Amino acid sequence: MPNYLLRISFVGTRYSGWQVQPGVPTVQGEIQRALGTMFGEEVKVVGCCRTDAGVHAKDYVANFKTERYIEEIKVLRGLSSLLPRDIGVSEVRVVPDSFHARYSPKGKEYVYRIWNAEWRDPFIYPFSWHLPGRIDTNAMKEAVGILRGKHDFSGFAKLEDEKNTVIDLEIDLKAENHLIEIRFRATHFLRYMVRRLAGSIVWVGQGRLKPSDLQEFLSGKHFPYTAPSQGLTLERVIL
Repeated sequence: MPNYLLRISFVGTRYSGWQVQPGVPTVQGEIQRALGTMFGEEVKVVGCCRTDAGVHAKDYVANFKTERYIEEIKVLRGLSSLLPRDIGVSEVRVVPDSFHARYSPKGKEYVYRIWNAEWRDPFIYPFSWHLPGRIDTNAMKEAVGILRGKHDFSGFAKLEDEKNTVIDLEIDLKAENHLIEIRFRATHFLRYMVRRLAGSIVWVGQGRLKPSDLQEFLSGKHFPYTAPSQGLTLERVIL
């Protein structure tokens, strides 16, 4: 039973996230349908993580096992012809049976993008939070310095069955012209964590919070705002 690894990218605008849900379009659902057509059997695809509705991925990793073998290049070509144009597969390869897309990766990198201008750029808009008005990027960088490092991020997450809420987080912020990019790297992330951290950093930039206020949320206080999903991209999965 071959175990295939997929490297996937997708524009999440019209999908209700990665995970299959009844009655709504999902990335996992589209890929499973395409693979089912190719292999002539029901295929269950395992993803490296869930993504929220509207979130994008430049590099997403998944795997699936099948009863029969089809050459990797033929699977790649088949997916390219069967999948919608807002989902792409850049790599297909057979990996050891032990590989699991959720548990094998060593880390992930997300980028949250903010377009800070009074006017809208239609080429950037689908992948960013359009936020007009003055933002203090120096204050935002101070906030990033407070959030960087090893903390309990449960105050910035929607907790479900997570056992490990202490995460060693790398964060960098780059502001150039009207585009602000906040880059997050860690071994794992909690649900809504990146979007709520991005929201808190923006609130500091808008003067709604002082950088020092973030310590309360690192001590367990619930942060009440989740930044829009369209600004978030899963940039890289580290294997």
